Amino acid sequence: MSYFNQAKTRKLLAFLFPVQPGVPDYLRSNIRHLIWDIGWWGLLNGSTLSFMTIYAARIGANTNQIGLLTAMPAAINLILALPAGSWLKTRPIDKSVFWSAVLQRSFYFLMIFLPWLLNDNLQVWMLILFTLLMGIPGSAIAVGFNVLFAGAIPARYRGVVAGRRNAVFAVISIISTLGCGQILTVLPFPLNYQVVFAIGFLGGLMSVVHLKFVHPVADKYETEIPTPSISFKEINQNTRGFLNKIWYEISRKLHFEILQGAFARSIGLLTFFHMAHYLAIPIFPVFTVNVLGLSDSVLSLGNALFYVTMFFGSTQVGKLTYLLGNKKLTGIGICMLGLYPAFLSFAEGAFLYYLASFLGGFAWSLVNAAMINYLLEKVPPSERTGYLAWFTLGANAAILVGTLIGPVIGNAIGLSFALLLFAVLRTTSGLALLKWG
Repeated sequence: MSYFNQAKTRKLLAFLFPVQPGVPDYLRSNIRHLIWDIGWWGLLNGSTLSFMTIYAARIGANTNQIGLLTAMPAAINLILALPAGSWLKTRPIDKSVFWSAVLQRSFYFLMIFLPWLLNDNLQVWMLILFTLLMGIPGSAIAVGFNVLFAGAIPARYRGVVAGRRNAVFAVISIISTLGCGQILTVLPFPLNYQVVFAIGFLGGLMSVVHLKFVHPVADKYETEIPTPSISFKEINQNTRGFLNKIWYEISRKLHFEILQGAFARSIGLLTFFHMAHYLAIPIFPVFTVNVLGLSDSVLSLGNALFYVTMFFGSTQVGKLTYLLGNKKLTGIGICMLGLYPAFLSFAEGAFLYYLASFLGGFAWSLVNAAMINYLLEKVPPSERTGYLAWFTLGANAAILVGTLIGPVIGNAIGLSFALLLFAVLRTTSGLALLKWG
């Protein structure tokens, strides 16, 4: 019986944590620190990031202010994504990402003291200001981390490493979300949220520590992907006059030649997805708190269910990538993400909220792991910074539009109907990627 139980345990572990054979020694340090990085980030996510908008809603923030909380980083990234890509191209990517993360995550420390210093209305606006300022170094991280990940982990291991990272992220997020839910229930307001914010700062700080030890590696099996046919030399030969030369310099810095072919089409489709996805984001906390009247303990349990299914989905991403490929996996996951606002729009209590969280976690595990790998398949390894800067620009433009327009639409047609409409748009964006991506 003991042997039988051990065999079943090994089989379960092999299912949950499939091993990629033959990982060379020079990659093990990067993989280990990337997993620790996302684990500590999970602590930040399950605390500050999960409850910041709920805290804002409880101290009186309206849908437009919560929309601004989400929109401010996107607005800064929209302005700085291409300059950040150009800046990163001339600097060591690992050091640039590390110091940008140090600067960004220092603001989580300041959030701890807000209830002692400001009244409720000023706290809301200070949270919006903090998210705006965090977006400045965050724009470098948004471009740079994906470049660092691609340089630190060769393509043949990315699916498994991304899935493993997401699985660890989900587990830590579950534990921290449930723990923070208990803290919010037991401690008085606003001390309970200050403790949650302190836990989040610890997670962000330790995540930065592990980022310091992630470095790009040379991989002899990496192959170059052909770049677009138009070159800067050809453009330069056809330029005459002062204004044309200025345009040439701008084009050379910002790499406008990227905006053609298959990669540009992929950017367009993913930009549409991000807009459809973020239309609903500012509505969720207001709808669950003010319309459904859910308590902090119910919201934390819903978050935990989300991350439970995200964990199980993430452990299978490597196998699913092998069977379906990154494009199909991304498209299917996006279609499934439409179920979250769809179920929530019909909710009258906790049950459909739990069901939406349960299905949404699995869907997000697919999208979160496969989307960036789908893009990296179309990017020349030597030009990742410029290509991913354009993706970051498109995604953040969509996030900005979505988070600003979503509350307006919700207030105009009603939150429940708006959520149903946004569910249809999410599903449409997934089908479009499957057909034209």
